[in-house]
Amino acid sequence: MVAGDHIGPAELSGREALRTATESPHARLHLHAGFSKVMDGTITLPEYQALLRRLYGFYLPFERAVGVGDIRTTWLASDLAALGADAGAISRIRLCPDLPRYDGPERRLGALYVVEGSALGGRQLFRGLDRLLGANLMEGRRFFAGRGGDTGRAWSGFLNEVASVGPSATGRAAMVSAAIETFDVFEAWLSGWSDVT
Repeated sequence: MVAGDHIGPAELSGREALRTATESPHARLHLHAGFSKVMDGTITLPEYQALLRRLYGFYLPFERAVGVGDIRTTWLASDLAALGADAGAISRIRLCPDLPRYDGPERRLGALYVVEGSALGGRQLFRGLDRLLGANLMEGRRFFAGRGGDTGRAWSGFLNEVASVGPSATGRAAMVSAAIETFDVFEAWLSGWSDVT
Protein backbone atom coordinates (compact mmCIF):
# COMPACT_ATOMS: atom_id res chain seq x y z
CA MET A 1 0.00 0.00 0.00
CA VAL A 2 1.29 3.49 -0.85
CA ALA A 3 1.98 5.79 2.10
CA GLY A 4 -0.96 8.09 2.64
CA ASP A 5 -3.55 5.66 1.28
CA HIS A 6 -6.70 5.70 3.38
CA ILE A 7 -8.09 2.46 4.75
CA GLY A 8 -11.87 2.56 4.68
CA PRO A 9 -14.19 0.84 7.19
CA ALA A 10 -14.84 -2.08 4.84
CA GLU A 11 -11.11 -2.87 4.76
CA LEU A 12 -10.82 -3.01 8.54
CA SER A 13 -12.16 -5.78 10.73
CA GLY A 14 -15.42 -4.92 12.44
CA ARG A 15 -13.66 -4.42 15.74
CA GLU A 16 -10.94 -2.22 14.21
CA ALA A 17 -13.55 -0.13 12.40
CA LEU A 18 -15.50 0.41 15.62
CA ARG A 19 -12.40 1.16 17.68
CA THR A 20 -11.04 3.65 15.15
CA ALA A 21 -14.35 5.45 14.68
CA THR A 22 -15.08 5.79 18.40
CA GLU A 23 -11.59 6.59 19.68
CA SER A 24 -12.26 10.29 20.34
CA PRO A 25 -15.54 10.01 22.28
CA HIS A 26 -14.12 7.07 24.21
CA ALA A 27 -11.11 9.17 25.25
CA ARG A 28 -13.37 12.08 26.26
CA LEU A 29 -15.50 9.83 28.47
CA HIS A 30 -12.35 8.77 30.32
CA LEU A 31 -11.99 12.43 31.29
CA HIS A 32 -15.64 12.87 32.35
CA ALA A 33 -15.74 14.71 35.70
CA GLY A 34 -17.93 12.12 37.45
CA PHE A 35 -15.94 9.11 36.30
CA SER A 36 -12.67 10.91 37.11
CA LYS A 37 -13.87 11.58 40.65
CA VAL A 38 -14.83 7.94 41.07
CA MET A 39 -11.47 6.81 39.71
CA ASP A 40 -9.42 9.01 42.02
CA GLY A 41 -11.63 8.36 45.05
CA THR A 42 -12.80 11.96 45.52
CA ILE A 43 -16.47 11.64 44.60
CA THR A 44 -18.92 12.55 47.38
CA LEU A 45 -22.00 10.50 48.16
CA PRO A 46 -24.43 13.08 46.67
CA GLU A 47 -22.29 13.28 43.52
CA TYR A 48 -22.15 9.51 43.24
CA GLN A 49 -25.92 9.24 43.65
CA ALA A 50 -26.35 11.88 40.93
CA LEU A 51 -24.02 9.96 38.61
CA LEU A 52 -25.93 6.72 39.19
CA ARG A 53 -29.24 8.48 38.48
CA ARG A 54 -27.85 9.84 35.23
CA LEU A 55 -26.58 6.42 34.19
CA TYR A 56 -29.95 4.87 35.06
CA GLY A 57 -31.66 7.53 32.93
CA PHE A 58 -29.62 6.37 29.95
CA TYR A 59 -29.57 2.61 30.46
CA LEU A 60 -33.29 2.06 31.04
CA PRO A 61 -34.39 3.35 27.62
CA PHE A 62 -31.21 2.09 25.93
CA GLU A 63 -31.54 -1.52 27.06
CA ARG A 64 -35.18 -1.56 26.04
CA ALA A 65 -34.39 -0.01 22.65
CA VAL A 66 -31.77 -2.65 21.80
CA GLY A 67 -33.79 -5.49 23.35
CA VAL A 68 -31.27 -6.92 25.81
CA GLY A 69 -33.40 -6.86 28.94
CA ASP A 70 -32.87 -4.57 31.91
CA ILE A 71 -29.51 -6.02 32.97
CA ARG A 72 -27.53 -2.88 33.78
CA THR A 73 -30.69 -1.01 34.70
CA THR A 74 -31.34 -3.60 37.41
CA TRP A 75 -27.79 -3.22 38.74
CA LEU A 76 -28.17 0.57 38.82
CA ALA A 77 -31.54 0.34 40.60
CA SER A 78 -29.95 -1.96 43.16
CA ASP A 79 -27.13 0.53 43.75
CA LEU A 80 -29.52 3.44 44.09
CA ALA A 81 -31.66 1.47 46.55
CA ALA A 82 -28.57 0.53 48.57
CA LEU A 83 -27.77 4.25 48.84
CA GLY A 84 -31.24 5.17 50.07
CA ALA A 85 -33.45 5.71 47.01
CA ASP A 86 -36.88 4.13 47.25
CA ALA A 87 -38.79 2.64 44.32
CA GLY A 88 -40.80 5.83 43.85
CA ALA A 89 -37.70 7.99 43.60
CA ILE A 90 -36.13 5.59 41.11
CA SER A 91 -39.29 5.56 38.97
CA ARG A 92 -39.17 9.38 38.76
CA ILE A 93 -35.62 9.54 37.36
CA ARG A 94 -35.58 11.51 34.13
CA LEU A 95 -34.89 9.31 31.10
CA CYS A 96 -32.79 10.08 28.04
CA PRO A 97 -35.23 10.94 25.25
CA ASP A 98 -32.88 11.08 22.28
CA LEU A 99 -31.69 7.56 21.52
CA PRO A 100 -30.91 6.66 17.91
CA ARG A 101 -32.92 4.00 16.10
CA TYR A 102 -31.48 0.51 16.43
CA ASP A 103 -33.15 -1.11 13.46
CA GLY A 104 -31.18 -4.05 12.18
CA PRO A 105 -28.59 -6.36 13.72
CA GLU A 106 -25.57 -4.30 12.62
CA ARG A 107 -26.88 -1.12 14.25
CA ARG A 108 -27.73 -3.06 17.38
CA LEU A 109 -24.17 -4.43 17.56
CA GLY A 110 -22.72 -0.97 17.04
CA ALA A 111 -24.78 0.37 19.93
CA LEU A 112 -23.85 -2.52 22.19
CA TYR A 113 -20.17 -1.95 21.44
CA VAL A 114 -20.44 1.26 23.45
CA VAL A 115 -21.85 -0.35 26.60
CA GLU A 116 -20.04 -3.67 26.42
CA GLY A 117 -16.74 -1.86 26.06
CA SER A 118 -17.53 0.43 28.98
CA ALA A 119 -17.90 -2.62 31.22
CA LEU A 120 -14.17 -3.24 30.91
CA GLY A 121 -13.42 0.12 32.53
CA GLY A 122 -16.12 -0.41 35.14
CA ARG A 123 -13.87 -2.73 37.10
CA GLN A 124 -11.36 0.09 37.70
CA LEU A 125 -14.15 2.42 38.74
CA PHE A 126 -15.36 -0.27 41.15
CA ARG A 127 -12.04 -0.08 43.00
CA GLY A 128 -12.13 3.72 43.00
CA LEU A 129 -15.23 3.56 45.22
CA ASP A 130 -13.41 1.85 48.10
CA ARG A 131 -12.98 5.10 50.03
CA LEU A 132 -16.65 6.05 49.67
CA LEU A 133 -18.34 2.66 50.09
CA GLY A 134 -15.78 0.42 51.82
CA ALA A 135 -13.11 -1.82 50.41
CA ASN A 136 -14.42 -4.51 48.05
CA LEU A 137 -18.01 -4.29 49.28
CA MET A 138 -20.53 -4.89 46.49
CA GLU A 139 -23.40 -2.87 47.96
CA GLY A 140 -23.84 0.43 46.14
CA ARG A 141 -21.59 -0.44 43.20
CA ARG A 142 -23.09 -3.50 41.55
CA PHE A 143 -23.23 -1.64 38.25
CA PHE A 144 -19.47 -1.09 38.15
CA ALA A 145 -18.78 -4.70 39.11
CA GLY A 146 -20.56 -5.72 35.92
CA ARG A 147 -20.20 -9.42 35.26
CA GLY A 148 -17.25 -9.69 37.63
CA GLY A 149 -14.82 -12.41 36.60
CA ASP A 150 -16.95 -13.14 33.52
CA THR A 151 -16.47 -9.62 32.08
CA GLY A 152 -13.57 -10.63 29.84
CA ARG A 153 -15.39 -13.72 28.58
CA ALA A 154 -18.52 -11.65 27.83
CA TRP A 155 -16.40 -9.13 25.91
CA SER A 156 -14.79 -11.91 23.86
CA GLY A 157 -18.20 -13.35 23.08
CA PHE A 158 -19.43 -9.95 22.00
CA LEU A 159 -16.41 -9.46 19.73
CA ASN A 160 -17.26 -12.79 18.09
CA GLU A 161 -20.67 -11.35 17.26
CA VAL A 162 -19.01 -8.25 15.80
CA ALA A 163 -16.72 -10.49 13.72
CA SER A 164 -19.77 -12.26 12.34
CA VAL A 165 -20.72 -9.09 10.47
CA GLY A 166 -19.39 -9.76 7.00
CA PRO A 167 -17.10 -7.52 4.98
CA SER A 168 -20.04 -5.69 3.41
CA ALA A 169 -19.43 -1.94 3.45
CA THR A 170 -23.11 -1.35 4.18
CA GLY A 171 -23.16 -3.62 7.24
CA ARG A 172 -19.94 -2.16 8.64
CA ALA A 173 -21.14 1.40 8.01
CA ALA A 174 -24.41 0.70 9.85
CA MET A 175 -22.54 -0.77 12.82
CA VAL A 176 -20.05 2.11 13.01
CA SER A 177 -22.66 4.81 12.59
CA ALA A 178 -24.82 3.36 15.40
CA ALA A 179 -21.78 3.24 17.71
CA ILE A 180 -20.89 6.86 16.97
CA GLU A 181 -24.49 8.01 17.40
CA THR A 182 -24.78 6.13 20.70
CA PHE A 183 -21.52 7.58 22.00
CA ASP A 184 -22.71 11.07 21.03
CA VAL A 185 -26.01 10.67 22.87
CA PHE A 186 -24.36 9.05 25.90
CA GLU A 187 -21.75 11.79 26.12
CA ALA A 188 -24.32 14.58 25.79
CA TRP A 189 -26.58 12.93 28.37
CA LEU A 190 -23.74 12.50 30.86
CA SER A 191 -22.81 16.17 30.55
CA GLY A 192 -25.76 16.83 32.87
CA TRP A 193 -24.64 14.19 35.40
CA SER A 194 -24.72 16.55 38.39
CA ASP A 195 -28.35 17.57 37.77
CA VAL A 196 -30.54 16.82 40.77
CA THR A 197 -33.10 14.70 38.84
